[in-house]
Amino acid sequence: MLESMLDMVPQGRVPVRIFNDPEIFELEQERVFGRCWVFLAHESEIPSPGDYVLRYIANNSIIVVRDEEGKVRAHLNMCRHRGNQVCKAEMGNASHFRCSYHGWTYKNTGELIGVPYWNEVYHRRLDKAEWALVPVRVETYNGLIFGNLDPEAPSLEEYLGGFQWYLDFYLKPGPNGTEVYGTPDKWVADTDWKICAENFAGDGYHTPVAHAFGFELGYFPSSARTHFEGVAVHIPGKGHAIGLGRTPGMPPFFGFPPEVVEAMHQTLTPEQVQVFSQVRTAVCTVFPNLSILLQPFSRIPGQPGVRFVTMRLWHPIGPGRIQMWSWCIVPKDAPQWYKDESYLAYTLAFGAAGMFEQDDFENWTNLTRQVKSTLARDLVFPYEMGLDLEPDPSFPGPGVAVPPYVHETNFRNMWATWARYMLRD
Repeated sequence: MLESMLDMVPQGRVPVRIFNDPEIFELEQERVFGRCWVFLAHESEIPSPGDYVLRYIANNSIIVVRDEEGKVRAHLNMCRHRGNQVCKAEMGNASHFRCSYHGWTYKNTGELIGVPYWNEVYHRRLDKAEWALVPVRVETYNGLIFGNLDPEAPSLEEYLGGFQWYLDFYLKPGPNGTEVYGTPDKWVADTDWKICAENFAGDGYHTPVAHAFGFELGYFPSSARTHFEGVAVHIPGKGHAIGLGRTPGMPPFFGFPPEVVEAMHQTLTPEQVQVFSQVRTAVCTVFPNLSILLQPFSRIPGQPGVRFVTMRLWHPIGPGRIQMWSWCIVPKDAPQWYKDESYLAYTLAFGAAGMFEQDDFENWTNLTRQVKSTLARDLVFPYEMGLDLEPDPSFPGPGVAVPPYVHETNFRNMWATWARYMLRD
């Protein structure tokens, strides 16, 4: 099936069997999440020396910590003696981590410095330098910390492949970048991570149907008539994709306060300002499972509202099952009133009980359940939308930009990328 998928995808076909399948899930753990750069944390979550959070890549618990010198590090959360979890709190501040089983103690750099009864039972022969915590590769981009389990993987810069140009819209709203507002929301859902990642790679097609109330009640500045205007962009062979929706007549950088608009003119390039100032909705996926949405939203229907940014990680914990991580990020230099309003808008729309979130997860969980049926396993889904569309050669950003906002070009690139990872031994 995976071999034939590379031929099927360019023709607009994707096999149903790739969703909610135990064998696919196990292979993804090794070949996708074991090789890709996976989002771990935002630097503002660990601002001071000793700050740490616990995160995951596939089934690996990872300590993400800022050491005493200020360097961001990541370690497998496992004592090298017998494999016990050395850190059990989800966040905190620690210069050292001590295993609760036999007491081996590690600096937050990963170095093993304490072995109880080292003289009496090891006779000083155990080489502590040999038994440090297992390090995990980390690299950052504008505050986002990514980890990679593959020592042979390309750099994060090469992996992103120019997608940084689009991430800047979310991450460079001012000279000091962004910060998280509060701790992430987390919950478990019975859905396949790939369904969610695809949706945020630019699925504007579902919005006028699944979120029809948003149009009808005036929660955001769009209408079914104009919603499809804009452009979808993907990075060939990388899987990263973004949908940039536009609403005709909407003021430039609508929903941002003047201070942030002025700062963006300083931090973004003229080409980025040209593109992003006209964007209503910017929804993207960094392959494999990090997605970001920037959207104006009115807590009071019909009022101008504010922009919010939600960053979400679709962490697979089993076939057809994810742990959902969702952050609200705000411009660090923005006025406090704007940060507060942005967070309230995020919570109402895409928090754990958000209106739009409930719409999406009801559909995604139903979809995940249906594709598991015996009759569905050998079917295919159509991905034909936009097969006849041509890229816009005048678009100033990297990648392949295909107007309008709504079609399935981004998804075909994502599925071809996924299949290539899955076929690598």
